[in-house]
Amino acid sequence: MIEDNDLDTEEEVVDNSPQKRKKIMVLLLALLIVIGISVGIYFALNTSYDSLGSGYKIIQYDKDADKSVTVFYDLPEIKTSVRGKDGQHELKMKITLELSSIEDLKLVEILIPRLNDVVIAHTIELNLDEVKGSEGLYWLKEELLYRFNLAAAPVKIKNLNFSVFELQ
Repeated sequence: MIEDNDLDTEEEVVDNSPQKRKKIMVLLLALLIVIGISVGIYFALNTSYDSLGSGYKIIQYDKDADKSVTVFYDLPEIKTSVRGKDGQHELKMKITLELSSIEDLKLVEILIPRLNDVVIAHTIELNLDEVKGSEGLYWLKEELLYRFNLAAAPVKIKNLNFSVFELQ
């Protein structure tokens, strides 16, 4: 024979289950809020965290003159292909831009996709013979500097340097 007390116990377990779930959800929500606040405080108080990114260096020649500031900004590595007599060759470049102000740096960071597109669109049209040797590298540097200044106007890019230039 089935006792009546056993059935009541099962009903109580079923009734308490949603309440336990609510308690667990409230605890998880509180835990997530605490984690979110602690991460926010960490980034707010961390002095090494910088909104401009980490690929730049500032050099100031004369502290009294405003015009003597030079900012070097490293663009992300760019891989593209160059046509050769025996097929396609991979060209890997890492370019450093020379800017004259920190305000230009903010705009250049916004324009990174456009600058990458300028490099890829120009180099994909080149032949292997056009980029070989010091003359080809100089010509490529001058052409990219001209195209960068057109794409990043009104920012004036003073110079560009190749920190990596590998032709495979």
